[in-house]
Amino acid sequence: MSMLISFQHKHPLIKKYWGLSETSFTSITYDSRKVEPGTAFFCIIGTKTDGHRYINQACRSGASIIIGTDTVLLEKAVQLFPGTTFVQVTDAKSFMSYLSIVLYDHADEKVKTIAVTGTNGKTTVSSFVRNLLLKSGIPTGLIGTNGVWDDRIRRNFNHTTHTTPEAPDLQYIFHRFYKEGLQAVSLEVTSIAIEQKRVAGVIFDVGIHTNLTPEHLDFHGSYDAYKQSKLKLFRQVKKAVVNADDGEMGRDIKAMFKGPLLTYGIYTKGDVFAENMETTSAGTAMDLTILGKRFPVLVPIFGDYNISNFLASLCACLHLSIPIPILLEGLQTLSLPEGRFQIEDKLSNYKIIMDFAHSPDALDKVITAAKQLDHKKLIVLVTGAGGGDPAQWPKMGETVEGKADHIVVSVDHPDQLDRRDIVSGVLNGFQDPIHPSVNTALDREKGVHKALSFADKGDIVLLTGIGFVGHQFVNGREVPYSETETLQRYFNENELLPE
Repeated sequence: MSMLISFQHKHPLIKKYWGLSETSFTSITYDSRKVEPGTAFFCIIGTKTDGHRYINQACRSGASIIIGTDTVLLEKAVQLFPGTTFVQVTDAKSFMSYLSIVLYDHADEKVKTIAVTGTNGKTTVSSFVRNLLLKSGIPTGLIGTNGVWDDRIRRNFNHTTHTTPEAPDLQYIFHRFYKEGLQAVSLEVTSIAIEQKRVAGVIFDVGIHTNLTPEHLDFHGSYDAYKQSKLKLFRQVKKAVVNADDGEMGRDIKAMFKGPLLTYGIYTKGDVFAENMETTSAGTAMDLTILGKRFPVLVPIFGDYNISNFLASLCACLHLSIPIPILLEGLQTLSLPEGRFQIEDKLSNYKIIMDFAHSPDALDKVITAAKQLDHKKLIVLVTGAGGGDPAQWPKMGETVEGKADHIVVSVDHPDQLDRRDIVSGVLNGFQDPIHPSVNTALDREKGVHKALSFADKGDIVLLTGIGFVGHQFVNGREVPYSETETLQRYFNENELLPE
């Protein structure tokens, strides 16, 4: 694509420009290695480097526009590259989102967008929304932790962050989906993405709040700052969905949001709520109330927290005017995304449940859900995440202690950290870290294998943590890792077959 931009009509973020008042560009990047002739290059100041350092490299590669915030460095580059247009802005990340929206002709406005935010449940809710909309005949895409999906398959789009893509990538995905005939996109929007302006300028059709518990405090600095980041999303949505069971955050959203709003709950009655829930081998039976009408239903999902996620997705679809009978027809097609209470019972004579739980709240909920299933012993793998907030490590230990017959403490994504420090951090949360039921492993694969070694017929092995993103981050690089292959290796090496 090619876009002509005029700096004569000054954007509020632009302080000054040097060069042509009208300049065309064909792509946007903040990575100087990806600059091609016609690229608009953004000098983003990050935690490890400053994009202004790469201005000369970008110019030599043919960038048509350089956008940054450092007056001195921009003026210095103007003298060296008089044929390039330079723009000084007050906020490079916000302007990058704005220019991305312009380049892709406001594609985000041409599809229905459903943004999901919250500490836990984003991946599951966004997946359920996609499931229900597809069943309703609306071609729907998905953007989140489990990758980018169109209405049929996983796509190999550039996905520079684990959950919410950077603005140029996000707007490109919207553009491609619209051109391919998709009518809706369900996506996860993290608090960090909001703060880093990846969705600046986007007005979503529906915004969903799942829940709020402390997380990413190493990034945000405080719980209140974390909450305020989440609240910002609801200044960018036309309609809202609020978890009535999450009192504090729910009240704050309802107080500030003036548009159409639906609530959902399990413990608190909302516009959509569930009662009389009963776990069966096929899923969860319940009385489902939707806008005052009650329906007895069975959904093929387990755990109160996943029922809550399901209710949130129903509210989003109601906001999009999907008829209730159509939604009820789609319930049996619901499926949990990979690594979200994913049950594997074909490899052995015991159940293996894989779940992404990597916060104390999520861990507590998934353990509770697992205990609702028939079992003899419960074995739990719990990890400390090297890429996360170290303050969470002991809370993970505190959460799991006493709730399983065997506990294995291990490590996810250690990066440059000492694995022993991470394991010790989790053990610090135990009142009795040397109890015979508590075991350790410095490597996730070994931790998985150790957990499996305790299992017998009729048991449940619950594998939690960040083992489902296709890699482990070790010493500054992504090392390929597959939980499924790790399981298969264990059974191959031990020549174990289910009875």
